[in-house]
Amino acid sequence: MARSLFVVLLLSLSGIALGQGKGFDYSFIELSYSNAEYDNQNTDGDGLGIGASLAVSNNLHIFGGYKGTDVGSSLDASGWKAGGGINMPISKLMDVVVQGFYQTTKIGLPGGGSVDNDGLGLRAGVRVGANQWVELFGGLTYADLDSGNETTLDAGFLFNLSDAFAVGVSGAWDDEFSIWSINGRLYFN
Repeated sequence: MARSLFVVLLLSLSGIALGQGKGFDYSFIELSYSNAEYDNQNTDGDGLGIGASLAVSNNLHIFGGYKGTDVGSSLDASGWKAGGGINMPISKLMDVVVQGFYQTTKIGLPGGGSVDNDGLGLRAGVRVGANQWVELFGGLTYADLDSGNETTLDAGFLFNLSDAFAVGVSGAWDDEFSIWSINGRLYFN
């Protein structure tokens, strides 16, 4: 129910948006700092990430990224994700984005050794131009991993400092974790 309300909210924002007039850019490099809270382990951690997206046509893009997280004093996780997506403009103010991807995560265990968690996923989301300075985004991701199925809700905003650079805040939530990130994005198209 909450996920449905979130999508309805983003759709309604497109109706009152002031318009950015240029559409959305899918060619960029992004750096992020994240703080994660893991409910089932009653612990938290932080880390850095880098990602990139490249528009290969008006409605297709490819993307990839790497994130590393230090959890507690003796546990760390790192992983990467790569895939492709379709971006469909509904108006100059809003794109619907559908992405398929492969991801892998390696969790370093205390005392040595590690556990790998790989799988395929699908994300459906929206990008909404609230005005020429602010972009809102959000989506729902389903991943079929070695450890089981995972459904994640994400949302955030970007503040465009120029046509080439934006900063923002985003979050991702599921039954086991909450992640908050500060992002810097450099567009190169």
